[in-house]
Amino acid sequence: MERNGGTSDCNEERISKNSTPANELKKPTDVFVNHAAIAWQESRRKWIGDTSQRSERMPKDPIISWSMTYEDVLSTNDPFSEPIPLTEMVDFLVDIWQDEGLFD
Repeated sequence: MERNGGTSDCNEERISKNSTPANELKKPTDVFVNHAAIAWQESRRKWIGDTSQRSERMPKDPIISWSMTYEDVLSTNDPFSEPIPLTEMVDFLVDIWQDEGLFD
C-alpha cells in the first residue's frame, strides 16, 4: 500500500510541474468587433453632423396661426410664407382630429 501511495505522490508532483494554471489556458486571443455597429455609428455621425457644434434652437413662433382651421388651410392654394415644421403640422392635425372626434 505504501508503494501505491508513494507512486501517487510522485504522479501528483509530475502533474503539478507540467500543468499550467487554468487562467493561463483560457486567455482570449480574439476580441469580438462589431463592424456593423461601427459602420452604423459612422453613418449616423455623418448624417447628424457634429453635435458639439450645434447651438440650442430658440423656439420660433408657430407658422400656422392658432385660430386657423382645417378649412382655412384647404381653401387656398397659396403656399405658406415659410416651410411648416413637421411637429407643428402634426400638432395642428391632431388638435383638429381631436375636436372632430376622429382621434382619441
